[in-house]
Amino acid sequence: MIEKKNIDVSQTPEKFQQLANELLDFLIGKLLVIDALEQEIYDRYQILEEKRISPNQTHPDEEDLWDEYAQRCKEIIAPISTKPYNDSRSFGKPTAYEYLSYPNTKISLIMKSENRAVVETFFEDAIAKKEQFVLKKDNTGWKIDTKKYGYSDEDKWWKDEI
Repeated sequence: MIEKKNIDVSQTPEKFQQLANELLDFLIGKLLVIDALEQEIYDRYQILEEKRISPNQTHPDEEDLWDEYAQRCKEIIAPISTKPYNDSRSFGKPTAYEYLSYPNTKISLIMKSENRAVVETFFEDAIAKKEQFVLKKDNTGWKIDTKKYGYSDEDKWWKDEI
């Protein structure tokens, strides 16, 4: 988990700062669940890859593994997203949210109202990158509305999936 010293809430008015832990526990907790699933599926895929008859052929169980991954992702992401689940995730190494375990990852929480927050992560994985999550609160709790990514030396953000 991210160390407290790497979390910046300076752009959040004091009246909303008490929500920082709730928001970050929600977001980081869910991203770590997704990350653990991706790591598990990647490890299982590596085993299947080693069992292939030929490097040019897939293992008969690979399609089932992809189906399982899609289903389990949907079970995690659909309840925490304001958007319908898009079955376009992949897995690999490093995993999508492995950077949350990096000691130099920094997080910025920007909250201007009690129903909307922006969380930006800054990390280095060969190159300096950043991700932005816009969270909205509805009658059931916090949900991820949008995710974007970019590069630390640029002002531009690119649309991304959770």
